[in-house]
Amino acid sequence: MAKPKAKAAAPDGSLEVLFPDRQLTVGGVEVTVRELSFSEQLRHNHLLAPLGDSLAAIPPQKMDSPESINVIFDALALHADALRELIAISCGQSVDWVDTLPPDEGEALVLTWWEVNSGFFVRRLWRPRLLEMALAAQRSGAESSPTSFAPATTATPSTTTPGDS
Repeated sequence: MAKPKAKAAAPDGSLEVLFPDRQLTVGGVEVTVRELSFSEQLRHNHLLAPLGDSLAAIPPQKMDSPESINVIFDALALHADALRELIAISCGQSVDWVDTLPPDEGEALVLTWWEVNSGFFVRRLWRPRLLEMALAAQRSGAESSPTSFAPATTATPSTTTPGDS
């Protein structure tokens, strides 16, 4: 069975946010499962996008229970070939190596990969919603702005001018 290495965590977890990489012994090999870099996310978007679409199709109510990890795992497994390749990239191993793992160690690796790389999918799921909110705010701002009138430009003579006495 895969054995995650214990890692001292910062009390507030801030280091885990900044450095989400995890070390894990899988198949007798100690690997570092790392977050895909921005460049890797761009280059491998053809692998990531179908996984993201499967995750986006999950009804929100299915994500509110301990069973949600099974729902996530099932959504990822729909694209097993892409997932295997992404895991191999993330841990610096070959797809063939990933394929030789026993089920319990492979599952531990998938779950660790998900923990490390889930931020990409969260951002992908939120992007359309954030754009929708920004556009709605922009529209409501434009509709509720009162019409401005130009200030008067004609001079009104004073009835009493100083120095006219």
